[in-house]
Amino acid sequence: MADNTYLDELQLQNLKAQYEAQNASAVASKIQEMVDCVNALKIQVGFLGERGTGVTTLVQAIVKKPRPVSDPWAYFREAPQPTKQAVVHIHPAYPNLTLHDLPGFGGSEKPATYLKGLGDLSKYGCFVVVVGCEGLRDTHLQVLKAIKQTGTPFLLARTKIDLDLHTAKRRLRTRFNPAEQLGLVRKGLADTLAKDKTDPKKLFLVSGLEPERYEFARFEDSLEGEVLTLKRNHDGNLDDLTSMSEKKIKELYKICESRSLSEIPSVIHSVLENPTEIRLNVAVIGEAGSGRSSLINALRGLGSKEEDAAPTGLTQTTKEAMAYQLSTVPCLYLWDLPGVGVTEEDVSRMDLSRYDFFLLVASERYKHVHSCLARAIYSTGKQMFFVRNKIDVDVEARSGSQSFTKDERQERVRKSCMEALKKDGVDAPQVFLVSCHMRDAYDLASLQEALKNSAPELKRKALKRAIPTVISRLVRRKAKMLMKDAWGKALQICLSFAENSRPDEAENVAVTIGIFCVDFGLDEASLERTAQVVDKAIPLLRAEIRSVFTKPLNSEYVYSLITKPVSLITWVQGYVPYWGRNVNMEPKISFETIYGLLKQVVVELSDDAERVLLRAYMED
Repeated sequence: MADNTYLDELQLQNLKAQYEAQNASAVASKIQEMVDCVNALKIQVGFLGERGTGVTTLVQAIVKKPRPVSDPWAYFREAPQPTKQAVVHIHPAYPNLTLHDLPGFGGSEKPATYLKGLGDLSKYGCFVVVVGCEGLRDTHLQVLKAIKQTGTPFLLARTKIDLDLHTAKRRLRTRFNPAEQLGLVRKGLADTLAKDKTDPKKLFLVSGLEPERYEFARFEDSLEGEVLTLKRNHDGNLDDLTSMSEKKIKELYKICESRSLSEIPSVIHSVLENPTEIRLNVAVIGEAGSGRSSLINALRGLGSKEEDAAPTGLTQTTKEAMAYQLSTVPCLYLWDLPGVGVTEEDVSRMDLSRYDFFLLVASERYKHVHSCLARAIYSTGKQMFFVRNKIDVDVEARSGSQSFTKDERQERVRKSCMEALKKDGVDAPQVFLVSCHMRDAYDLASLQEALKNSAPELKRKALKRAIPTVISRLVRRKAKMLMKDAWGKALQICLSFAENSRPDEAENVAVTIGIFCVDFGLDEASLERTAQVVDKAIPLLRAEIRSVFTKPLNSEYVYSLITKPVSLITWVQGYVPYWGRNVNMEPKISFETIYGLLKQVVVELSDDAERVLLRAYMED
């Protein structure tokens, strides 16, 4: 696979000094040209914000710099020292991208004084303005105004969003809805930005301590797009990799690091064939007092007083969502959710996207709240079982009536529930009549068996829903690794040209592009392997490939892509008598064009790889 090492400016300067000592002035001159070009291609990104908003933490999250673990609680005990002077970090995937952690400003500091202390703003290719929990202050707006005047691109990062959600969860308790709270935070900032005539699309809600969550991935993609003109289609908001075991996740990451993406389908296929390791989240929902916690204990074979049992009581005891593992089905977790009220607004606050299956629990007749929940579940495209709990109360209490037998009463209740569910759009509803106090009677055993039998297929469906996001995140991970290789390979090819009189640069570039094709799984052998695993025709996958760089490239075409044409001035000088005989009319090898070409190759191939892998799992 491609070499991950790359030459830096200091190494190039040392090489130049060595050739100068050997009187190889021509080689030293070419190396100096490379140094100048490397410096010219460097892009500076300035990170700034009010002191205490987490600018340093955000920068460290981007460069994947781990926090010290010798005393992990020190981070929370002691406030981090403010940045007093700019600290420079090299981006791990883009060696020409430097991130500047700039000193922050105080709440009462005059914007003009602060901006003057930053020096020349024009040297930065992009700015990231960090906003904390306090929101946009006047200083932020003044800084944004100064940045706009320079014409420099910028992004806004609203940090510590995890702290906002934690506070809202404690304050709202059962009424807490993460999506709703994120929307409120965004709306408040967007309204302020609209008044300032700033595009709200430049705003991202992130956490430097949890870069795998919220909008951090989109923020990174947008930053790369602003400074490196990279187009991205990847959306990494969902943490869908957790649907697989930690072992399989590590296997997929290892593929991204050192092997071809064509091996990804084999891992996914193995999980689909044996879905034991896939995590299945089953939400147990219903109105308060319906016996959701008692049902979870009954399904797990536990009494209410036993260790690890879900708390039960006459009043509502479930204050926040809790997961309980069902021992009879590996990796199946029953989520005890807080009870909902009787309005559609209560139902709309629930975040159902994180769950794969639902047990809708009712302890009385089918009511409006059950209708709202059933329609909300149906709108997600997921399935559910309807559980009529406390059925013993209805059946046993009326046993004295001679109109209907107990079995007839049960069937009347079951039929009523099924008809109501069908009216709400539920196809072929499955209804279970249970009593948590009479576990051997009614349908509790049938419900346990149905969960066990349905689990493998439900797990497969959960993973299939996650596949698009999983593929996008893995392709993006591979592309970022190869971006670093693109920089290093461009330097190595140009250095080879400087050191050797007749190198074949075009062939070296073509070989590098071929390696990138293999890394992305776009060569013919990789396509055959992918097609065989997913049982799809090779032409079907090949049709998703659009980049010309996946086809055989002749040396003349590649050479035309990596050389700068002779300038008009040089061309005219070449025809001046006597003077023109010393003018070099040959096109020059350019580091800038080689790097630009390889960067373009990685972007195009990553788009193709994503399309091929998505097509591999798309239903025909």
